[in-house]
Amino acid sequence: MENITLNHAITVYLEDLETRQQKAKKTLKSYRNTLRRFEALMHDSNVTLLKDVDEVAHAFPYRDEMIDQDYSLNTVKTYVMTMKAFMSYAVVKGWIASSPFALVNVTGAGTRRQSRFISRDQLSNLLYHAPNATLYNIFLMGGDAGLRISEILDLEFKNIRFDSNEIAIEFAKGNKSREIPMTNRLRESLERYMKVERPKLEVESPYVFVMPNGNQVRPNYVNEYLRAVSNEQLDFPITTHILRHSFATELLNLGVSITIISRLLGHSSTETTELYLHITKEQNQETINLLNE
Repeated sequence: MENITLNHAITVYLEDLETRQQKAKKTLKSYRNTLRRFEALMHDSNVTLLKDVDEVAHAFPYRDEMIDQDYSLNTVKTYVMTMKAFMSYAVVKGWIASSPFALVNVTGAGTRRQSRFISRDQLSNLLYHAPNATLYNIFLMGGDAGLRISEILDLEFKNIRFDSNEIAIEFAKGNKSREIPMTNRLRESLERYMKVERPKLEVESPYVFVMPNGNQVRPNYVNEYLRAVSNEQLDFPITTHILRHSFATELLNLGVSITIISRLLGHSSTETTELYLHITKEQNQETINLLNE
C-alpha cells in the first residue's frame, strides 16, 4: 500500500467529487467539513498517513465520541457514511487494503467489536498490568466511574471530593454538571495516587493526571497503552470508551435502572444510553420469558 498522507488523500477525493462525480456545492461543503474535521482529529492522535487509520483505535471511537456527546443519530450516520465513502474510494485507488470504517454502523449501534464490553475480572486484570500508577487510575476511573476520557484528563484536585465520596464533573457536555460516587477501590486508589504516586513537579499543576514533565496527560497516550495491555492480556484491543460501555453494562446487569445509568454517564437522553448497553440475545429471551410465567 502507498504511504499517502491523509491530507493528500482527502484532497484528491474532494477533487474527484467535484470534477468527476459533479456533486452539488452543498454536498461538497458537507463532505469537506466532515473529512477535514476527521483529519484534524487524526492529527491530534499523531496519525498522518492514511494507512495508519485503524478500525479499533480510530474508526469506532470516532463514531462513539459523537454518540457520547449527544449528537443526533442522523448527524452521526451522515458523518460515518461520509467516512465510509471516502475509505471505499481509497480502497479502489489502492491506497489501503481495506476500509477501517467497513464495520462501523450507527442504526441500532450494537455492532460488532464496539458492542464488546469487559467483565469486572477482566478490568482487574488490565489494572494489574497497567504500566504505571497514572494509567492505573485513569483506567480505573473509566471502569469504576464511567467517565469520558476527556472528563478524566480534565479533572482538577478540587473535583475529587473525598469528604462526600464523589467526583464532581463541572461544565460537561451541554454545560451539565454531575457528581459520581466513588467505589471503595477507586477512592482508596485516588487517595494513594494523589498523596504518594503522582509525579512530583517543580511547578505544580491543578490537573490530577500529569506526565513527569508537568504536561497534562493526552488521550492518545492513554489509549495507546490500554490497547497494548488489552491485546496482551485479553487477546483483543479496547479503548477507554469500552471501559465506559462496560461500566454502564455492568450496572444494567446488576438491575440498575437505565434512568440512573443515564444520569451517571451524563447523557441528556436514555436513548443515547441504550446505545452503550451490551444486551445479549440470552438476556432478551429471559425478558420475554417473564411473560410466560
